[in-house]
Amino acid sequence: MLEIRNLVSGYGKLAIIQDVSFKVDAGDFVAIVGPNGSGKSTLVKSILGLTNIFEGTITFEGTNITSWKPEKIAKLKLGYVPQLGNVFPDLSVSENLELGGVTVRDEGQKRKMRELVVELFPILKSRSGQRAGLLSGGERQMLAVGRALAAEPKLLILDEPTAALAPIVAEQLFQRLVEIRQKLNVTIILVEQNARKALGLANRGLVLVQGKSAFEGTPDQISKDKDIIRLFLGELAI
Repeated sequence: MLEIRNLVSGYGKLAIIQDVSFKVDAGDFVAIVGPNGSGKSTLVKSILGLTNIFEGTITFEGTNITSWKPEKIAKLKLGYVPQLGNVFPDLSVSENLELGGVTVRDEGQKRKMRELVVELFPILKSRSGQRAGLLSGGERQMLAVGRALAAEPKLLILDEPTAALAPIVAEQLFQRLVEIRQKLNVTIILVEQNARKALGLANRGLVLVQGKSAFEGTPDQISKDKDIIRLFLGELAI
């Protein structure tokens, strides 16, 4: 589905991602983990056309999208949940979901997806008329994921969706991601600081360190490599 080859990317003239290559197959749940400042967010933003690409290629379903603008990439059914600024705070929950599905032309499909979203996140139904800016942190993240799903994405990219959430709320969101993959057959890329939890959900993992790929493989392979865990993810991740 997605292939990145020898990617060098960043902001302005500063290259943050250094010669990274990896593939994502349809149906994968890929966890991108690593220390703070390792380039995880920059990597996924590069997929979405939000950085400067200096070298390498990004291919989605066989199409080279390396130089595409973000608005054109969005039409390819790539859903994105950024860490910050991921809802329209002055609009209601219902209006946020409606905007999320603006690229879906079939009204029947649009209604069906919104029904699936409130099935996954029932709290959004009871909050439908409430301004998004008044939601709790957990509710806001649920809305952000729901808004991304409203566009019927083939690939859903989430950038640290559990940051600053209480552990019980983060666990609920993690479980919803598992359901999304199973029920909607959505391929997922998850950037997450909680490496152990993210790798526990994923079928493949990528460890980034200082903008470079330090390790790629199955969660089992990563968890058995104590040097990788200790050096790149920290003692608490073991």
